[in-house]
Amino acid sequence: MTGTLERSIDLGKLSPGLGAVCAGYLSTYRSELEAALRRGSSGVALCERHARVLDGLLGALFCATDAAARKSGRAPQGRIALVAVGGYGRGLVGLHSDVDVAIVCDDPTDPQVAAVAEGLLYPLWDVSLAIGHSVRGVDDTLKLSREDIQTATTLLDLRKVAGDVAIVDELVTASRRHFLEGSLIEFIDRMTADSEARHERFGGSLYLLEPEVKLGKGGLRDLDVLSWAARARFGGRTFEDLLRLGALLPRERAALESAREMLWRVRNLLHLRAGRRQDRLTFADQEEIAVALGFADGPVGGLGVEQFMQAYYRHAHYVARTVERVVDRATELQRKQRGPTDDLGDGTIVFDGQVTLRHSDELEADPALALRLYRQVVRTGYRPYGFARDVISRHAGDSGWAERLRASPEANGIFLSLLSHVGVAPVRRGSILGELHEVGLMLAMIPEFEPVTGRVQHDVYHVYTVDVHSVAAVDRLREIFRGDRITDMALATRLAAEHPRPMPLFLGLLLHDIGKAHGRDHSRKGAAMARPIAERFGLEPGDVDHVVWLVEEHLSLYHWAVRRDTTDPETIAEIQEKVRGAERWRDLFLLTVADLSTTNPNAMTSWKANMLEGVYLSVAAHMDGAPGTAGSARAAAMREVLREVNAVAGELADSMPDRYLLSNPRDAVLRHAELVQARDRERTVVGVAQGPSDEIGELVVATVDRPGLLADITAVLAGNRLDVETAQIYTRNRLGEPEREALDIFHVRPSSRQPFEIDAALAGRIRADLEAVMAGRSTPSELLSRLPKSPTWAERKVPHVRTEVAIDNAVSPRFTVIDVFTRDRTGLLHTIAHTLHEQGLSIALSKISTEGARAADVFYVQDEQGGKITSEDRMVAVSDALKSAIARFHAQWDLR
Repeated sequence: MTGTLERSIDLGKLSPGLGAVCAGYLSTYRSELEAALRRGSSGVALCERHARVLDGLLGALFCATDAAARKSGRAPQGRIALVAVGGYGRGLVGLHSDVDVAIVCDDPTDPQVAAVAEGLLYPLWDVSLAIGHSVRGVDDTLKLSREDIQTATTLLDLRKVAGDVAIVDELVTASRRHFLEGSLIEFIDRMTADSEARHERFGGSLYLLEPEVKLGKGGLRDLDVLSWAARARFGGRTFEDLLRLGALLPRERAALESAREMLWRVRNLLHLRAGRRQDRLTFADQEEIAVALGFADGPVGGLGVEQFMQAYYRHAHYVARTVERVVDRATELQRKQRGPTDDLGDGTIVFDGQVTLRHSDELEADPALALRLYRQVVRTGYRPYGFARDVISRHAGDSGWAERLRASPEANGIFLSLLSHVGVAPVRRGSILGELHEVGLMLAMIPEFEPVTGRVQHDVYHVYTVDVHSVAAVDRLREIFRGDRITDMALATRLAAEHPRPMPLFLGLLLHDIGKAHGRDHSRKGAAMARPIAERFGLEPGDVDHVVWLVEEHLSLYHWAVRRDTTDPETIAEIQEKVRGAERWRDLFLLTVADLSTTNPNAMTSWKANMLEGVYLSVAAHMDGAPGTAGSARAAAMREVLREVNAVAGELADSMPDRYLLSNPRDAVLRHAELVQARDRERTVVGVAQGPSDEIGELVVATVDRPGLLADITAVLAGNRLDVETAQIYTRNRLGEPEREALDIFHVRPSSRQPFEIDAALAGRIRADLEAVMAGRSTPSELLSRLPKSPTWAERKVPHVRTEVAIDNAVSPRFTVIDVFTRDRTGLLHTIAHTLHEQGLSIALSKISTEGARAADVFYVQDEQGGKITSEDRMVAVSDALKSAIARFHAQWDLR
């Protein structure tokens, strides 16, 4: 028996009490492993120990089964051996990982082989050990490996546990010959294709909110790919072997060992928490594992969980990058040269159809050579040579070399030209800026990026790490300038096409989030950091100021669009005063579009795009001083037109404030006029129409005004599974009627997030529910009880969202503006509206925005006298009431 038996098993007792013996053995060691894990044991050491424990059990079982078969005269014909494959073959088994083995024999069809396999496996299945197996001969295994990449990689991992050593050696020798005799390139190409497909299955990026630790990009399987490629080409099993054979550099070995340790510790802790195999790092897991690994909240580093995920992403990124380098090394000497060497005259050459360094040792004395190489990549259309990438990456990590690179005016000029280059570059994946970040040149040029490299925001809105989002935003801006986004970003594309000199815009966009590692108010802090960076690049003073302004104001346009009444002419005038120039306004719009559309795949809805474009065009027209662009003039002109259309539309326009006419296009006003005309016959009327985008519908309620009406309507909408995106609240004196009429306009979307479809019966249901509430036949609570009650396990765990309330009297001359930030849930708007009603406040305008799991809702309110809230004590009382009501709302939701 060759397996290491860590604790002696009495083979004589195996037959009568086999299950109990196996269960006791596994339970004892499982408890020891779990205790070691809780004490902070090394992740790799624990997995190695687990593999040895399994060797002891499986080795003993195989020997006992084989001996029993021979004693009874039913021994298999020929040679037979038990080998470990997969992670078990590599000697690394996670706490609850599957265990994979193979029985290699001369005759797989021999029924006695099957009997031995059953004798080995049944006791393990009885104790619920997740063990996978195969039974194959040497020739069958080699044949299958040529067709199946998983079988091929198995040959690189297999390790004898027990049985005949000769047949295992024969398989290892034959497989080695298989890889080295002309099929290495094919094998690595197949393995690379399989890896790329796997990455796509698990999200396509290592910077996911809840990454897959084993199979995702930068995970443990990528470490396996690195080892398989290096073993197939160089031989050797350990990182030490690969270092000695030249497949790894010393610094790479150290970094990979650190990454492997982190990944295995995380995976084992996931298994421990779940009590089973669990390889997805969910939000709930992140928070608890961060504590287990010693990451603590701090005033500088931020949340402990954010520090943990930053460390995780850095390790995963290094794994993903090093895999590519090792694969290149394993294949570069095997591939045939495709053409002659062409000296490009600036220290770079074209070799084998790729751009590389003429003499790599020139890079030390001439740091700008690294960026000249990438300039040639862009000019020639040839990709960078793998060896050159390695050399540049090594130098970029040297602080002294990087400092000399930044001091080079040539390097600064080339970097800025590459940053603002809008063409498609022939790099491995992504863009030229992504390539510069990949090899370390972006950090070498802008070391201020180091604190935000791999930094996450622990929420469900910001999908990518700060550095990856910044690169993605620049790449989106490239697409806009190339015209690739003409279909969904037409206005931005037109503005970009007319842009005379976009380089400061590209730099401002790259730096827009650079302050995020330095606490709250990252825009202001980032602007202070951006100034010396822009000056270091040699920009003119005016361009430096432009970059700094873009960084400081990069959130402003979005906030104006989703949180402020941009139909108010005074708001438009204030924006114009703050922006001070059409060029700034154009660049802020382009930056905002690129930024928002790469925050997460669903952030730039057509609804938000329409809001951004509407604000941009309103302010741009105001800046141009075009006739009729002033708010009051536009409203007066619309009234004249509507009076000419029909008397009802003219009466409606005359009775409504300018804000109504500035917020709604003429065809919408005509629809509303038909609706209010129907109130001659009905006390309450409801209209439904398509909204400003496919996913948004317009729902209009006209009825007799009364206190608390908005709270009732929002309860009705929530009960009908409609979420409110924005609300316009109006009251008017209708001719000939003593009661004031409410005309409330809502842009709504289904809670299912499906596109809005006009339902002929929807208006009737809304009207019936509203009349029932107004008549006292139903209550808002009863309507909200219609919402489906999901089991607690069905609600996805998300990071905690803090409730915040801000009350501002400076934003509007007529209204107090209340901003509410909290966890987004159906029914929240009713809770807020009802609370504001209880506080004696009327809502004139509400703008609703959702950022992942966070609601950002804004309310323009007035007190009982139609004025602002002026008392400081009352402001505090309103804020406290809102926070208390929202806390009760969330508590009730959690108990559903």
